[in-house]
Amino acid sequence: MKNTFFFLLILLFSACLTDGHAKANVSVFYDLKQNRDISGKIMDKKSKKSINKVKVKIKELGIETYTNINGEFIFLNIPPKKLTLVIEHAEYQSLELQFDKAENILGEIELTPNVLEIKEVLIVGVKGNKEGATSTIINRKAIEHLQASSLQEVLQFSPGNLVTNPNFTNTNQANIRQYNSDNLGSLGTSLVINGLTISNNANLQAINTATSGTGASFSTSSGGGADMRMITADNIESVEVIRGVPSVEYGDLNSGAVIVKTKAIRDPLQIKARFNPVLTQFWTGKGFDIGENRGTLYVDLDYTKSNDNETNKYRKYQRATGTIQYTNRFGKDKKWHNNSTLSFGYARDLYDMDPDFVEDSLKTNSTDKYLRFISNNTINFNKKFSRNLKYTIGVSYNLQKGYQQQYYTADITTESYALQNSTNEVPYLPSSYMSKMWVDGKPLNLSAKVSNQFYFLTGIFNHNIIAGLEWKMDANYGDGKTFTRPIRNTSGAAYRARAYKDIPALHQTSAYIQDRATGSFGNYELDVVAGVRFDAVQPFTRDYSLNALSPRINFALKTPHRFTIRGAYGITSKAPTLLYLYPENAYFDFYSLNYYASNPAERLALISTRVYNSQNVNLKLAKTQKYELGIDFSLDKENKKKLYITAYHERTKNGYSMSTTLESVRFANYPAYTVASQTPGQKPTLSSVVNNKTNMVSYYAPSNNIDRINKGIEFELDLGKIRVINTSFNLNGAYVNTKSVTNSPYILQQNIGGRPTTRVGVFAAGRGTEEERFVTTLRAIHHIPELRFIITLSAQTTWLDQNKYIGYDPRPIGYIPYNTTGSSPHIVYLTEHQRQAVDPINDADIYLNINEATYVKEKWKPLWLFNIKLTKEFRNGINFSFFANNFINNRPLEAGTRYPSIYEKRNIAFFFGSEISIKL
Repeated sequence: MKNTFFFLLILLFSACLTDGHAKANVSVFYDLKQNRDISGKIMDKKSKKSINKVKVKIKELGIETYTNINGEFIFLNIPPKKLTLVIEHAEYQSLELQFDKAENILGEIELTPNVLEIKEVLIVGVKGNKEGATSTIINRKAIEHLQASSLQEVLQFSPGNLVTNPNFTNTNQANIRQYNSDNLGSLGTSLVINGLTISNNANLQAINTATSGTGASFSTSSGGGADMRMITADNIESVEVIRGVPSVEYGDLNSGAVIVKTKAIRDPLQIKARFNPVLTQFWTGKGFDIGENRGTLYVDLDYTKSNDNETNKYRKYQRATGTIQYTNRFGKDKKWHNNSTLSFGYARDLYDMDPDFVEDSLKTNSTDKYLRFISNNTINFNKKFSRNLKYTIGVSYNLQKGYQQQYYTADITTESYALQNSTNEVPYLPSSYMSKMWVDGKPLNLSAKVSNQFYFLTGIFNHNIIAGLEWKMDANYGDGKTFTRPIRNTSGAAYRARAYKDIPALHQTSAYIQDRATGSFGNYELDVVAGVRFDAVQPFTRDYSLNALSPRINFALKTPHRFTIRGAYGITSKAPTLLYLYPENAYFDFYSLNYYASNPAERLALISTRVYNSQNVNLKLAKTQKYELGIDFSLDKENKKKLYITAYHERTKNGYSMSTTLESVRFANYPAYTVASQTPGQKPTLSSVVNNKTNMVSYYAPSNNIDRINKGIEFELDLGKIRVINTSFNLNGAYVNTKSVTNSPYILQQNIGGRPTTRVGVFAAGRGTEEERFVTTLRAIHHIPELRFIITLSAQTTWLDQNKYIGYDPRPIGYIPYNTTGSSPHIVYLTEHQRQAVDPINDADIYLNINEATYVKEKWKPLWLFNIKLTKEFRNGINFSFFANNFINNRPLEAGTRYPSIYEKRNIAFFFGSEISIKL
């Protein structure tokens, strides 16, 4: 099936890119003689001047072009249908314009500049409809008014997302339609910048997957999505957050996608300075025309420094980024549009030692440097079966370094460096020593994507066809983990060096095809986007066979009664990262002999090392089924007051995690030696009698151990502007319910004092949490165009916030008998009668003592958060902005229902900041 699907796509490309004999068959779809050319001119509504490089797209047909230096555009051979123009430019408000099937010349079309002196300015996220998918679009003016210091803060415009203070202390990861962000949710969110997916698949910055999973003592986003702290918001032109069922063009995702376009226009030199109690940021950017027919170049630089808080100078974060973006059109008729981006960045997250507490204190440091090149191209062939050909080529290379330093004071212990099953003599360590560890990663991400677009008509329907192929490669050429001797050694689960460059690369090949069919019957308009995507993960290796077929459909029916009904269904899949595909081995060190004497010459320590391969070749793709139903209301004839309601249900199966499974439980056999005699000044003589010992060990291994359901209702209400007070009101919100449970048994060894260990408890799958929240955000936007002044007051109300633990049963479903022969463990299952007979005292080794509070649902009272933002533009090019979050400092001290004796300060802390920018 895989080869057939790719063959059909390649055959389709070949047929589309050649006119050949295809002309004879085109008349099956429409009469060529009735085609027309559509032309027009784009003007600035305020200055009445023509606008160059405006993107003009016919929505139903999917074809696009750009205006010339005179603001003119033209589409050739357009079928005689009622169609919609979508007009976009970074400096102007987007416009959708319908034109009749008889119109050829559209004349002058005026765009409204998105500046504060204009009566209508857009500074909130608005509902989008990218290829039919439910989304939120945030333009540059909204980002500037928000005063966002990173991309993460921009996402708060999505319904249901909470307002947070700027935070660079921890990794910032995306959160779409989920109660809280975590590795699984952020990993399933695709981040696309200028057409390139920013991959985190080759991030291996973890200390020890067998003992710590994806975590590390230093800052890392391994096993999850990209860290959004590294992406400045100041050079962003627009952001689209796709929450619904995405187009089949987007793959390797579960939750949704964040589509970012950076500035690529002529723009005056701008300098920004941003200050708040924990952050200092400077940014500058300029876009200029290189010369006639030579295109536009946009250059920007950013530097950000942040502390954990005002009084802690030992925890800090630094970021420096830069972008060079080139845009031009080539060819005699300017049919080839190219946008190429070269970006670079540096980020450092430092947690330094307090010099007053050196002993047992920890110092960590992580740095991430990247160099990224993206070339995004569109060629207007204007052939019957190839109107637009798009291709994107991307290369991203990172230098990631993690560092941990700790001064240990401990009992006398030893160290081993064995990498195989063996017993070796090892040295004793000093009682105090400095341990240093480095984790060196060099992820390389390559990608190439090509898609062909054309259209045809059948009856009342326009068909916009997109077919594409995609290839991605993620590899890591770093030196991996290295140590100073002695290495960190605090338990039997040992640390070993590992070279990442020995790990195979991750390859993904994909093919997709999609039809957007639009048509009218009577006063009704139907828009259906249906497609299918096929993904093959690791198709060039035999270790894994991971394939996914993902059908997706979005539809919208617009009625003459001022409402539209929407629906969607789709399957998405996310490939495992290299961390899950190729985890490191689990190493365990056991004392076969520990003979410590006061005289160093008389000491002898023997360590037996046991090594287990933690790779899970049965790993499956994480897949999400998405269902969605919505309705859009126009509350007035001018369509300025609107209400959007969307209900959704998303179930993710086989979510990735590092967990203990039956396959990662082992009985380790090793020899135990005794001393027969001791000669002074010499090492002891061992007895000829060697005993065998058995220890049960467990480690983390990659698994598909998470099943998750996200469901809820989102709404957006735009009440428009009340002219008398120059104030517009916008209300959005969401009810979010996230249920996340394990799908494999929970295994726990409990050693009871005075009793030999004979069995290990196995508890039922389905342990997890269910969390729900209902939050609304009301924004009142007061705008005085004459003063170029705008102020936003927002009230965020958390009406419902509660969570509960589910599936926690103290009684086991079975046990693993303790096996001294070292054979693989197996589960002895209990009948229901046997389960109920398990006694908490006599069977304490397999009975789980659970705190009674675990069964109590945590509920919180409604909570209000009030924020203010203001922006003032001066005519000399100087802008001033200010914001204050929780400006009334409402932080009630409240006890939860689970632990009523523990009080918690709710709400984010009072926080403020200012920004000044100058345009020269």
